[in-house]
Amino acid sequence: MNEALTVVRNYIALIISAIVALFGCANLNMGGVSNAEPGTVRVMSFNIRCGEFEDRGEIVPRLIADYHPDSLGLQECTYDWFSYLRLFLHKDYGFVGVGRDTGDRSVKCGEMSLVLYRKDKYNLVDSGTFWLSETPDEVSLGWDGACNRICTWVVLENKETGEKYAHVNTHLDHVGPLARQNGVELVKEKALSYDIPTVVTGDFNFSKGSELYNSLVTGGLTDTQDMAEYTMTGKTYHGYNGGSEGEPIDFICVNSQITDVKTYKIIRDMYDGKYTSDHYPIFSDMVIG
Repeated sequence: MNEALTVVRNYIALIISAIVALFGCANLNMGGVSNAEPGTVRVMSFNIRCGEFEDRGEIVPRLIADYHPDSLGLQECTYDWFSYLRLFLHKDYGFVGVGRDTGDRSVKCGEMSLVLYRKDKYNLVDSGTFWLSETPDEVSLGWDGACNRICTWVVLENKETGEKYAHVNTHLDHVGPLARQNGVELVKEKALSYDIPTVVTGDFNFSKGSELYNSLVTGGLTDTQDMAEYTMTGKTYHGYNGGSEGEPIDFICVNSQITDVKTYKIIRDMYDGKYTSDHYPIFSDMVIG
């Protein structure tokens, strides 16, 4: 049964790849809902949920195209999702990242914590992925975690100005408290290793104000929700039920080289009467450079 499923999924992937090659990117209106302010960089974080890509496959890329981030950290991006998003967005965005279970982009690669970046605006200077474990340079399970967990990072260079920034993206474990605690430290260590403006995005599986949240935003990182001139409050995980009451578990943080954050927004939009995920996406517009 598993072999038959693999054959079918490979076949679907080949069809998608062929469509991409023949027709290019779908006709999406990039920046159609809300463009970033002039002179700012828009950073988004979006847990797209690993399943139901057949039902939500068109509305997720529509939201991304509408808000048109400069860079975007995705969580729970399976191979199926990767193939589908590439169909709609490959002309405008570069895709960086590998699966947590294999270290590549294959049918069985597991979830990816991808970083997408605008190819028209940025050059990809450097990138990589490490595992949140005792052996971060190889496919591995960390501490008491239920799943392999990873962190993907990129360094981007503005093609016009030469200014650079790093984007670090992750998804912490939902079960193991030690895996979350040590995972936070590894992600933070990576983010603070740069001497350029740096943003950190992710589904951290802990709430704002918790002990682990306080460790994330102590000693070098700051939550853009607290920095923005225009900001919002409310939860980010809603389980397809909507609503706003509660605390976020998805965050966009920045290092000390980013001090001017214009906007922080929780995107509660629905498309075709449906939520795009069980998490609300979030974005921040900020000045970099």
